Amino acid sequence: MDFLRNLSSRLPLLTSIRSRMLVIALLPAFLAEFGMVVYFTSQTLSTAEDALHARAGNAARHLAEALPYALISGDTQRVDALLASELETSQLSTARVRDSRGQLIASHGQPNSAFPAAAQYTQRAEIRLPSVGLTENALFNEHSAPPHTQLGQVEAGVSLEQIHVFKRDTLLHAALLMMVALALTGALAWRLSNRLAGQLRHVGQVVGRLAHNDLTVRAQLPPAGEVGALAAGVNEMAEALLAHRGELEKRIREATADLAAKKNMAERANQAKSRFFASASHDLRQPLHALSLFVAALKARNKQPGTQSLIDNIEASTAAMELLFNSLLDISRLDAGAIETHPVHFSLGSMLDNLNKQFSPLAAEKNLRLRFHPIDVPLYSDPLLIERILLNLIANAIRYTDKGGVLVACRRRGSMLRLSVIDSGRGIPPEQQESVFQEFVQLDNPARDRSKGLGLGLAIVSRLSRLLGHRVDLLSRLGHGSAFSIDVPCGDAELIQSPVPLAAPGKLAADALVVLVDDESAILRGMAELFDNWHIDLVTAHSVAEAEQGLASLDRIPDVIVTDYRLPDYTDGLEVIARLRQRFGHDIPAIIVTGDTAPDTISRISHAGFPLLHKPLRPAKLRALLTHLIQQRRAAAVG
Repeated sequence: MDFLRNLSSRLPLLTSIRSRMLVIALLPAFLAEFGMVVYFTSQTLSTAEDALHARAGNAARHLAEALPYALISGDTQRVDALLASELETSQLSTARVRDSRGQLIASHGQPNSAFPAAAQYTQRAEIRLPSVGLTENALFNEHSAPPHTQLGQVEAGVSLEQIHVFKRDTLLHAALLMMVALALTGALAWRLSNRLAGQLRHVGQVVGRLAHNDLTVRAQLPPAGEVGALAAGVNEMAEALLAHRGELEKRIREATADLAAKKNMAERANQAKSRFFASASHDLRQPLHALSLFVAALKARNKQPGTQSLIDNIEASTAAMELLFNSLLDISRLDAGAIETHPVHFSLGSMLDNLNKQFSPLAAEKNLRLRFHPIDVPLYSDPLLIERILLNLIANAIRYTDKGGVLVACRRRGSMLRLSVIDSGRGIPPEQQESVFQEFVQLDNPARDRSKGLGLGLAIVSRLSRLLGHRVDLLSRLGHGSAFSIDVPCGDAELIQSPVPLAAPGKLAADALVVLVDDESAILRGMAELFDNWHIDLVTAHSVAEAEQGLASLDRIPDVIVTDYRLPDYTDGLEVIARLRQRFGHDIPAIIVTGDTAPDTISRISHAGFPLLHKPLRPAKLRALLTHLIQQRRAAAVG
């Protein structure tokens, strides 16, 4: 179609073909006619001039032959008569006779006053005695002049006025003839060009409509001639384009249907994968959660020093699995859009001090030098997420650096501050620098050694930077180290708010009551052991109905509801909370605990507005949250 549009844009230029054809037709005709006029006019004028010259010469010779007798006899009347007769007979302008001494004897005629003297042609001839019959003529005796003696000279002049008039008339007639011939040629060329231009204009209109996707139009011209062949070619092209478009539309429909089918298959496969991972995560987190609860209870009750190391090893293994699940949870929450940003103006100094205190012992264990080069520039972003990004980058740099050190540097770049984590580690090959931001990518851990990380840190960094709208750059040279940088907008120091000091956590009320709903018996037993150590009353139930029965027997309203999200019989924790609140007529604080990491699940719980804890959870975190909710509820009741 682009070809047709270009061709249609050029076809209006064909309207100038009329003027071009006129030029092509008239110019050769004009040159040919002009040449012919010049040639034949020059030939005619030359012939006329030659005839005029010949007439003057003939007249001069004729007078030279007739005048000897009149001159010898001295008969001037005869001389005048001969001159007058020859002047009239030969149409001379002048006729003169001179004697042998050059004296004028007789003269007839005057040159035309409209023409100068040079505008006439004069022919001269000598007057001599004839050599034949002189002795027999009585006029000549022995005292006469000898034969061939010059008696004088005769002049015969003809005017060139006739030549000028003839030339003028000839040129005028030639010009008129040439104009008539050019007019006829132009009229013929105009008619032919009109016809050709009309045909080409019609073809151009057809091509223009084809260019605008009207493939049903056809040129209506007879196939004879070159333009007819062009029109036939355009029609064939239109037929081919129409057939090609039909074929393309058919292929597009088939491809669209195929893509739709593949998309449906991919969506079903993705949904199946999501359901599988959600189910697998939930099912794996359940026993891990119970295990962490039992380990916490066992650690609180253990009194034998020899058993402590065994408990510590179990706790370390549980913590490693918890780290993996929490990293996967972070990925799921970011993909679900459940993490919101809260940008504020903040100072970078305290954040870097905390990171220095956190990672200095880890760097010292590997004999690495960890240095921080901060600058006093406020930033505007989410400080918690920025700290999480730097935490992952520093941990990754220390993990993959064997000697040398790690530098955390800051550099002002206009309205941005570039935070860079630079290490002297192994470096990353250029072809793998994009893949390191994907999940579970570890370049130097084919055996999947857990001590070398999980391969999720940089994936979390990439997602957090996109969430914040900050750019992350990577510069790396194999064998010399890497530099990860993030550009953060600069803030305003006057808008930095002083941090509010956190109040010390209070103690759990002795008469606090918590209801726990979970379908896993092992989790219920582990929670019961944990709450027993905390001296908190706990009602455990596998379902909401069982929870209602247990609370009814106590005749008490629970202070906090703790429920699993995924429960049997297609119910969930949100329904449990709604039903118990409706039963007791109070907005009882609630905590949802789940091992489900599906993005839609996280998004739904987040929009419901309840605190969310993921299995396996840390007992200390659960206790702190319970303490806060119970104190908040009782303070509201007192107020």
